[in-house]
Amino acid sequence: FFPNVSKTDYQGEVFRMVGFNTPGTWYYAESMSNEQGSVHVLNNTIYEMNTLVEDHLGIEITYEKVTNVVTGGEAFDAVQPTIMSGDDVYQLCILHPYYSYVKFITQNYALDFNELPDFDAEQPYWNAEVMDRLSINGHRFIGLGDFCEYAINMIYCNKDLLKAAGREIPYDQVRNGTWTLDEFFALTSGLYADDGDGRRNNKDTYGFAAMWDANGSAFMQGCDIYVATRNEEDLFELSLYGERLETMYTKLYDWSKDESTYIWSFGNRANESVKMDFLDGNAYFTHDKLGTLFLEAEFALGMLPMPKYDQSQPEYRHVNWGNNIVIPGTVRNKSMVGQALELMGYYSKTMVRQKYYDEVLQLRVSEAPDDRDMVELIYSTVVFDPGIAFCDGNNELWNLVYLPCFAIINNNKSISAYYKSNSRSAQRWLDNLFTKVE
Repeated sequence: FFPNVSKTDYQGEVFRMVGFNTPGTWYYAESMSNEQGSVHVLNNTIYEMNTLVEDHLGIEITYEKVTNVVTGGEAFDAVQPTIMSGDDVYQLCILHPYYSYVKFITQNYALDFNELPDFDAEQPYWNAEVMDRLSINGHRFIGLGDFCEYAINMIYCNKDLLKAAGREIPYDQVRNGTWTLDEFFALTSGLYADDGDGRRNNKDTYGFAAMWDANGSAFMQGCDIYVATRNEEDLFELSLYGERLETMYTKLYDWSKDESTYIWSFGNRANESVKMDFLDGNAYFTHDKLGTLFLEAEFALGMLPMPKYDQSQPEYRHVNWGNNIVIPGTVRNKSMVGQALELMGYYSKTMVRQKYYDEVLQLRVSEAPDDRDMVELIYSTVVFDPGIAFCDGNNELWNLVYLPCFAIINNNKSISAYYKSNSRSAQRWLDNLFTKVE
């Protein structure tokens, strides 16, 4: 298979991207290098992808990295003047998971992906489910797919500790669909061990230890609970509150109080007297972004997906806290932009992501078949939540996005009052999105 994009010559027309990522790590690389260790391991593969697209279309791909990032809205700030003036300067914006989407869409700065003649969201390298979930009045303003650098929270385990404790890594449970919240809670409990000083602190051994932030919130989407979904009128409505959320949260709250569970807030991320380092080998499980954080571990490292709510949930779910993409409304050559995106989506799936599995994560099939299976499953079950995408500008919606994080850190045994105090303003905010888009 190859995208339905004929070889053509746009005579050096520029396809300019803007984002926060460092060149050579995703999306764009400046040059090919033969020096070992001098560039990111993906650099040459990304450069090859860029070159293949450039040669196929006769274009020049460029990239502008946003610096001095404080809020995450700086990519919008970079392109706004050119959009306001009507200049076709940028062809693609690579954004934070929630900053700036509301501004792009409500100010009529974003192009509908459906307007690109050669863009095909149904191809396997795009996530049509997410794009449709985020659409407004039938317009796909936000794109997601293999071309995007994901940030996905998942479960890591210390295989050596588990083996010593006589506990099985649940690879088979994952495969047969029985890896659930209850199984996760049971597997991480009963494992606390004091270091000998008689005090419960960050020197002890725990069944689970992790900073509790967006990763904690990912349990919602992992359990197929979304802050906002589309109703029968095709409008966004808050959909998280109900028996399923109450049950999930009660279990999560009780588990957070278990002796074997140790969590700390984002505010303590640098506090040496509070935080723990999974690499020290004092935790059986942790919860963090899928990536290279623990490759240097001196113990055998295992990787697992987020657990399902229960066995009846059809699929595992992993919410993306990484990039989504937006096309400025000032783009003139829609054919070129659509074709470039199709080719980069295709090469990202067939070249870049495979290199990422093999070389960055070091999960070659022959060497780590189980963990490679887990990671491929995780990447094949990426979802997103309109509540996250559109919370920028409304504190109450933002509070609901982080509900499992904030409520547990604040020791809220019940979430009903928390939800009610935020829901009215959040729903009004979502309603207003549709009134501002034709």
